[in-house]
Amino acid sequence: MASTSKFDDFVACPYNKAHIVLRGRLTKHLVRCSRNAENLNKLLTCPFNENHRFDAQQLQAHIKICPERASLERQAQKDEQPAVDAPATQMLIECEEDWDNEPDVPTYNPSAYCEENLVIRSSGLHGQSKSVRRNFRAQERRRFAEKQ
Repeated sequence: MASTSKFDDFVACPYNKAHIVLRGRLTKHLVRCSRNAENLNKLLTCPFNENHRFDAQQLQAHIKICPERASLERQAQKDEQPAVDAPATQMLIECEEDWDNEPDVPTYNPSAYCEENLVIRSSGLHGQSKSVRRNFRAQERRRFAEKQ
């Protein structure tokens, strides 16, 4: 069975290269590791991604090539891009059928339909006493006898 994490999922801590951390846990690790780092090893944070930590000289070079910068610039330029043209006009399709001119039909009432036709009913009996259920069944037998 293959391992669930790949080698690419691990990154080295910028404070201590011996610390190899899962990429998803790097932010939490950096908070702890930065507290324990010596004063000589003070690193500055990239303005585009807080997980990118460099010394002052390397930070200036990193800012120019940071991959997060490109995505933020694209996001900012979305507002400046010209609006997309309106979609093509809608086509109207001629049809002889007009549902507004159909005759009014009464609303379907399933209870009324069941009372008028030979349909076995049992709704409304849940939770009723034994005598109520017995009377309902007797009434249903009479109704069926009359309809047949």
